[in-house]
Amino acid sequence: MLYAVTAGAVAVALSCAFTPGAHAATGQATRASQAARASHAGRTRAVRGLDISAYQHAGAPINWQRLARDGLRFVSIKAAEGTYYRNPYYAADARAAAAAGLAVLPYVFANPAKDGGKATARFGAKAASAARGAARLPLVVDLENDPYQKNRDCWGRSVRAMRGWIGGFLNQAHALTRRWPVIYTTAAWWRECTGSTRQFRHEPLWLAAFGAATGPVPAPWHQWAFWQYADNGALPGIGPVDLDYYRPTDGLPSLNPARKAAKPRHPRHPRKPAKHKRPTAKRR
Repeated sequence: MLYAVTAGAVAVALSCAFTPGAHAATGQATRASQAARASHAGRTRAVRGLDISAYQHAGAPINWQRLARDGLRFVSIKAAEGTYYRNPYYAADARAAAAAGLAVLPYVFANPAKDGGKATARFGAKAASAARGAARLPLVVDLENDPYQKNRDCWGRSVRAMRGWIGGFLNQAHALTRRWPVIYTTAAWWRECTGSTRQFRHEPLWLAAFGAATGPVPAPWHQWAFWQYADNGALPGIGPVDLDYYRPTDGLPSLNPARKAAKPRHPRHPRKPAKHKRPTAKRR
């Protein structure tokens, strides 16, 4: 996820997946590597989507109908960060995307150095509820390193404290939305900051791994539900944006915006609290 600067807060720019015929991503996302990614995702029944923040409103208006015609099927939109920032474009974007036929997933950028997990979930769920009339899938919680103090891994928290923060967020979000959130992270962050805990193995994984292949999926997951495979790209109808895929999983089997998310098939239980390279923070 990238950061787009707005007054007083981070706006995380998520991703939009490769679209045949669209303007190719620049930098590391070469035509050959895009073809490899498309082939890999195709073997897993993956679909294309995008995720955005306030940054995508720096230029021309987003053309949601164009994105839908070009094959995009879902969008994750930043709803909030911590308990101090709400994306002012979230509600309008969610309604417009849903009207164009895209599934909508609101996401919350975590700041465990400032706010507790439960408080962050309450703030994020309330921000997401502003999009009345737009079909919404589960919240996504964005877990990565502190972009404000870049030499401080894991937001300065211990593994035990971070597990407690995540458990508090997930349980509170479920209590408010009746859906279990999606966890966005990198393999390195999850290993360092949670000790590869198995506590949250039932939540769908949104893996950030840039390149032609995903690389290792962090334990305890065996596969990703979402894959953010590039941090630089551009598409007609929106301009600069990151790139993703989604494939059905037991925890989140469908992105059909007309249906409610399926209930998990596994039992739930209370959460107990028990140096890596991350995606580069470029814009805010």
